[in-house]
Amino acid sequence: MPFLLVPHQVSDTAATIWVGALDEEGVRQRSVRLEFEGGGERREVELDASGWETWESFQAEDPKSYPVLDRLLHLASVLKSPPLRRTLDYQRVEIKSLRSRTSYALKLRVDDQRVIGAERHLREGRVTTLPAELPTAADKPLTLLVGSCFYGPEDPGGMVGGAYRYMPEDQRPDVKILCGDQVYLDNPWRETTLKWYRANQKPGLFRAMLFEKYVANWTQVGGEDAGFQQLLAEGANYFCSDDHEFWNNAPNFGGVGLLNSLTSGQRKWWFEEASRLFRAFQSPSPLLRFEVPPLSVCIADTRINRDTKGLRFMRDEDLESLGRWIEGLEGPGILVVGQPVLVEGDGVAKSLLKKGLKNALLSYIDRDLPHYAQYKDLVGHIKSSDHSVVILTGDVHFGRVACGELKPGSETTFVEIISSPRHAVLGDKDEPLFGSYKNAPTNHFPITEDQEVLRRRNHFITVGFLLGKDGRVNMEVRAWPIPRPGEADWPGCDVVFEKVLS
Repeated sequence: MPFLLVPHQVSDTAATIWVGALDEEGVRQRSVRLEFEGGGERREVELDASGWETWESFQAEDPKSYPVLDRLLHLASVLKSPPLRRTLDYQRVEIKSLRSRTSYALKLRVDDQRVIGAERHLREGRVTTLPAELPTAADKPLTLLVGSCFYGPEDPGGMVGGAYRYMPEDQRPDVKILCGDQVYLDNPWRETTLKWYRANQKPGLFRAMLFEKYVANWTQVGGEDAGFQQLLAEGANYFCSDDHEFWNNAPNFGGVGLLNSLTSGQRKWWFEEASRLFRAFQSPSPLLRFEVPPLSVCIADTRINRDTKGLRFMRDEDLESLGRWIEGLEGPGILVVGQPVLVEGDGVAKSLLKKGLKNALLSYIDRDLPHYAQYKDLVGHIKSSDHSVVILTGDVHFGRVACGELKPGSETTFVEIISSPRHAVLGDKDEPLFGSYKNAPTNHFPITEDQEVLRRRNHFITVGFLLGKDGRVNMEVRAWPIPRPGEADWPGCDVVFEKVLS
């Protein structure tokens, strides 16, 4: 199996590159170095053999934690076949002393071997450092790509990566923000329903199944110009999780997985194992920030530390840190979360009266941020801001831009941009499961503009920022449709929203 690289965080002088080795034996004895070239210089970094972290689908100590029945099943299955072993060895390598807003070509060299074909694409990439301050109209805007909800099995041609590949050079993003459901560990439902996660069939089978879903997406290459790996390898990536990095409505029961998410003990086991994979492949931290003054960006994961009692969607200390970030803003703040902030949320009694039993039940097994006690604190932090706040999010399988005054009578603005899905899951009738569009509620923010983006189309969104002569920030939102099967050309993009932020 291959080695691969994916750019992660970036600043104006440094970049972090994720390096992974899939099912490779003896990684610590291999010579692995990262070569990068740009800005008139060429350097290489030899990876520290002691720096590898390892994920495994089966460990010898696993059966000790099994319930009695699972332990007996484990013993019986071992007599038939050995445990299923899959491994990921990975490192995050920080490259320092780079030039601001400079593009660097990346290449992973293993044992000085030449590679060709698809594996060459897995070992090559590019990252561009951030500008030291926000560009003005004379320069290319600072551009963020926002996307969520990618169901790889329904994109065999790699159209999502292809759409990214064919973006015009002057519109290509500096940073990609992938804000949830980069994988669907709970789909198709038949797999998670019919396979036990511990000792049934083969020890390690269920972990290996979850791992393979990451591998399929992270290594998807469709020639020179398509595949999800094209999107991952070209430019910095910031990640936060949502429920399908686990299962629908995780960590609570959500009706998906059944045998594997029926009891609290089973859900706890699955959630912990999926969290390990998310931290290995995507992000080790639930709260990340980067600055391009006067703009500040905060990526806040609202799923991976969510509780089952309806109290917290993130750790208290992380929410407090988010509040301090908003309090200290010196310009517009860009907040990334896994689910929309602008969504109706009621208690069970009110929900029953307004929605009826069926819709109230569906809402309960697919919880939004307002279902949690912390939601009021999050809204309070946002409302307290002395500068405009822009929410970037996904999850709901429709695109939307909503806007209003943050503080009535001030020049501050609240904007929420939803980008979802990149590629929708197919339902039982082989039709994409797009969400039903909903207007933004106005009970927390006085929303005055509200529009749907690319109705019933797979898509991603880019948001460009420029510093105006008056010191305020000009924001432009573009929507990029993903080609449908049979479309001859790559669709272009449309400017769907513009706003000046203070």
